[in-house]
Amino acid sequence: MPHRAKTFESFEAFRRDGARLRELRPVVSVGSFDGVHLGHQYLLNELVEWARREHAPALVLTFRRHPRAVMFGRDMPSLNSPEQKLRLLFKSGIDGVVMVDFDESVRNLTAERFMAEVVKQTFNARGMLIGFNNRIGKDGEGTCERLSELGANLGIEVRQGEPVAVAGDALSSSAIRKHVSEGDFLWARKLLGRPWSIGGVVQRGSRRGQALGYPTVNMPLEGLAHPPLGVYGVRVKIDRAWHLGAANIGTRPTVDPTRKTPLLEVHVLDFEGDLYGRELEVEFLFHARPERKFENIEALKQQLAHDVAEIRRRAAEEEYA
Repeated sequence: MPHRAKTFESFEAFRRDGARLRELRPVVSVGSFDGVHLGHQYLLNELVEWARREHAPALVLTFRRHPRAVMFGRDMPSLNSPEQKLRLLFKSGIDGVVMVDFDESVRNLTAERFMAEVVKQTFNARGMLIGFNNRIGKDGEGTCERLSELGANLGIEVRQGEPVAVAGDALSSSAIRKHVSEGDFLWARKLLGRPWSIGGVVQRGSRRGQALGYPTVNMPLEGLAHPPLGVYGVRVKIDRAWHLGAANIGTRPTVDPTRKTPLLEVHVLDFEGDLYGRELEVEFLFHARPERKFENIEALKQQLAHDVAEIRRRAAEEEYA
């Protein structure tokens, strides 16, 4: 068995560098795994247990962008960045992840071609575990029954995971995305099995926050689900330590009135140091206030002081700090 989990960024990379995994005939699961929520975690546990019983590697095929964004030609905000998704997948104990772009060539693979060319020829898999009601292949033709039939002819056992529900509702990334967009972090946490967070690499900013006395780190939001514009109490993971923070999701109407696209700015409380270029995780705790435009910079500075004091108070009161 491989001792170190590996990531492959294309089918070609797996064919080139995944010889050991291929030789051991892995058990494979396929899906977007957006959010890696409780349903995904249950499926991944099943995958790992099956693989261990077979003394085989557990392998996951997933995608950088949600397949529906390509299939329906519209934005489909992701619950986590590709890097964040990889970390969550590897926490389940799998041995390898093949993360590819869901492009037209993948979209047009029939179920028969997918099983023959990807699962058999590329992965040399002995088994495939699919999520409940998941369909694979062009036009969603690859039901569990169809995939099982195709797999039998290729020497690949196909199984389907059990459905998972929370409070009687089926678990789905769409439901979590809706809760996040409404700022309902409690329900998002219930469905994810962990607090909802945004992970990313700190980008170089305009340093306006520092001029206001509240230096911030800027993190990308492009392609990611996020709550309504406003100020939030957050926790920020730097290396292995968590720090309380004040975050703003918005367009900065007071200092940048022409800006249209929102960004995430985080002021990390009681921390000094340069975080540019470092990867952080921002866990959202509660909503403090909506974003609004102030009459002048002095009014904004007064509000920021009030925001920080209120976030400290509430975090201590609710035992977040």
